[in-house]
Amino acid sequence: MSLDELSKLSSTMPQFHDLWISGGEPFLRKDLAAVIQVFYHNNRVRDVRIPTNGLPTEQTIKIVSQILETCPELRLEVDVSIDGFNDTHDRIRAVQGNFQMATQTITQLEKLRRTWPNFTLYVNTVITQENKDEVINLGDHFKKNHELDGHYFQIIRGDPKDSALQGVQAHELEQIYRKALPLNFHYTSKQAREKSTFNGIREAFWRAGYHFSYDTQFNNYTQGTKWKMPCTAGQTSIVIDYNADVRVCELRKPIGNLRKYEMDFNRFWNSFERQEEVNRVKLDQCFCTHICFMYDSMRHSKRVMLWELPRTIIKQKIRSLYRHDEADSIPKSVTQS
Repeated sequence: MSLDELSKLSSTMPQFHDLWISGGEPFLRKDLAAVIQVFYHNNRVRDVRIPTNGLPTEQTIKIVSQILETCPELRLEVDVSIDGFNDTHDRIRAVQGNFQMATQTITQLEKLRRTWPNFTLYVNTVITQENKDEVINLGDHFKKNHELDGHYFQIIRGDPKDSALQGVQAHELEQIYRKALPLNFHYTSKQAREKSTFNGIREAFWRAGYHFSYDTQFNNYTQGTKWKMPCTAGQTSIVIDYNADVRVCELRKPIGNLRKYEMDFNRFWNSFERQEEVNRVKLDQCFCTHICFMYDSMRHSKRVMLWELPRTIIKQKIRSLYRHDEADSIPKSVTQS
């Protein structure tokens, strides 16, 4: 879509908060900052997230700087995809030197992170059969050697061409998620210290959110278990492809093209096609491990926000107190040794 088409689309959309840019590689689009500015001004978008393979370092730094300078109230998150150490990552990505180039991009983005408090920097790792044995060591490496705001660990989703990549066994995934939680908690505590956007209650909910999403992903991946909340794809979120195709979810087929609606979002939103696809999602009992749609459905679920997450917080507090009491009962000579 051209910038003119996106501007017309934006002018027909209501105000909304989150804009997540995906790819391909988003930073190959030289007018990306201008695209985000359109939605920032027209629709009051205040949260933008962009994943990147970390290869176009110079252009990435240039565009991120432009976004931060022209959208002062925006919270911008960049997620650099790292799936393993040197050889593993380069093999998975089929680009020699990809790990080193992506790490260089992270180092350059860290400089912007120190200057702009509304900019956050994450690493995103997809867990597959090919890298399952090193993802936690990878997390430890970035924790020790870089200034990140977080590290995501997500099981491979959808229907990959190489089905062997989904060969992560239940006990293996359970161990990975168990070891990933302390890394996740490290970063939520770090943000609580460094950024005023976090307070004690919000940090507790973020921690509970990690627990809940890992449990939900694990149960769905290993047993096909339904979520504890309805999927709101097509109701609270929508996917617009590069060619103006529209989906309610990345894992479902397009249901139309915005050019058919003359880039009028309201016409599409009120269309029979969208309503029918939302109903199909319900009829299909469509649940998956896709964290973006899981996260959005979580935060629009009263059951999750008012029951599941508070219950998880209480459980963790009880476990923490139990471990503390247990430690207190151990003789000092044992703990000192």
